[in-house]
Amino acid sequence: MAIYSDWLESKHSARVWLDNAMTAQCQFATIRPLVKNKRYNERNFKEYSYGIYTEAESGDIKYLSTTYISHRNLQSKFREFIEEGSNPCQILWEVRRSLSDYGDWYIYSFTPLYSDGWITERDRPPLFGEIIMIDEDIWET
Repeated sequence: MAIYSDWLESKHSARVWLDNAMTAQCQFATIRPLVKNKRYNERNFKEYSYGIYTEAESGDIKYLSTTYISHRNLQSKFREFIEEGSNPCQILWEVRRSLSDYGDWYIYSFTPLYSDGWITERDRPPLFGEIIMIDEDIWET
């Protein structure tokens, strides 16, 4: 039986995202994002893509791209869990996309939900590990 999810998936890659005002759940594969320098409307910026699990039935890693603000807020939450002796990749998170208080753009907010996620530690990459991409452009939508 399929479980409903608000995650939207690319037809061309393992990239996922939420539309405006959508909420979904995820578990992080690792706390280290893939970083890509990008250019939009003559402005340079960095995009931070996190490897996440979007469902309990699959161990497939999907990629959620975030802005600097979402990345900074998420890293702060990761740091708090690590300082408390907890593994932030073990936790199931609620992800919500909404309009930023800082301007006219959308950000993701992350709220820890449950202390036990879907994928066990032995089946995930190392906490601080890098996810190696082989012949896949996760930035293609």
